[in-house]
Amino acid sequence: RAEQSRAEQSRAEQSRAERIEWIDEAKGIGIVLVMLGHCYLHWKFCFWFYAFHMPLFFTLSGYTFSGKGKFADYLKKKVRTLLVPYIFFVIITMCCNGALAVTHGNEYHVFETLKLYIVQNRYTLLWFIPCLFLANLLMYVLQSFRYKKKTNRFWLIVGCIGALVFGIYRVIIGEDLPWNADLAILAMAFMSLGKWCREQKIIEKVRLMRYSLAICIIITFCVSAVNYIYFDRVDLYNDAFGNPILFMTAALTGTLAVVLISMMTDNRILIELGKNSLIYYGLHRIIIDLMFVVYGKMGIQIDNASWSAVGFAIISVFVAIVILTPVKYLVLKYIPWCLGKKKRIGKI
Repeated sequence: RAEQSRAEQSRAEQSRAERIEWIDEAKGIGIVLVMLGHCYLHWKFCFWFYAFHMPLFFTLSGYTFSGKGKFADYLKKKVRTLLVPYIFFVIITMCCNGALAVTHGNEYHVFETLKLYIVQNRYTLLWFIPCLFLANLLMYVLQSFRYKKKTNRFWLIVGCIGALVFGIYRVIIGEDLPWNADLAILAMAFMSLGKWCREQKIIEKVRLMRYSLAICIIITFCVSAVNYIYFDRVDLYNDAFGNPILFMTAALTGTLAVVLISMMTDNRILIELGKNSLIYYGLHRIIIDLMFVVYGKMGIQIDNASWSAVGFAIISVFVAIVILTPVKYLVLKYIPWCLGKKKRIGKI
């Protein structure tokens, strides 16, 4: 048993060593932006990061994508690491919302709500997880063609075709599909571009360019501002993309900007947030909504278009991180399987 324990510890240490920390930091930045976006701010404060914060997660998922082994084994892995956490977050969210409804004298229809989560058609912020699940399966299927087509531009071509197919679908059909299957096509497109970036070392090449970070930031802000002012805000959840060319431009340059920042810095807090971004993503809305209930009980009236709203949003995000950090430790220590972990982790 002692030898087995040492072997498991060695594998765990090796797994941690193999993590790319700038990816975790980029995810950490992304999850903070996601939390800010759920603080009921006016769009004039968040149009710029809505332009890229979800594409950022899809692109990073593609960058780290590795669909090895048989499809059945890969499917089991994704069920464990994505769908099991999804069920966990659904249960926690329903319990909290149900308790809140009861305490405020409101009705809460459990079975109707559960049906919405099962169908998962743009329902709550948890839409992202089934969408990512389907996108991963698409990537696995597509990589079989990658082995047959010996071209360095395979994933670039797939990404462009995926974005085009999604655009055509939204224009001609425009129906939201269960499990957000239509958005999974767009997610797969960003994942493919992330995979291409890793194979061709695109990020390393961009990093060597002078003023690359400043250029990416300026392009992202200017392009997203033009898209917001003259076309529409970007919000994948609500099928809002504005001009498709401006959307893709801001999404890609914004993602690059976050990645470049992450490669230049070493923020341990953001890295820890990124390592456990799934639990912060799945549970933060509960804390933020409770914070706004507290503000109301305290008689604080928040105008979402005022700069004071930004201050309250930052406070809410900070409180959510503080509360969820010990929750994360407890979950990973006692019920790690809820987050797709196979074994109990001694030191998190």
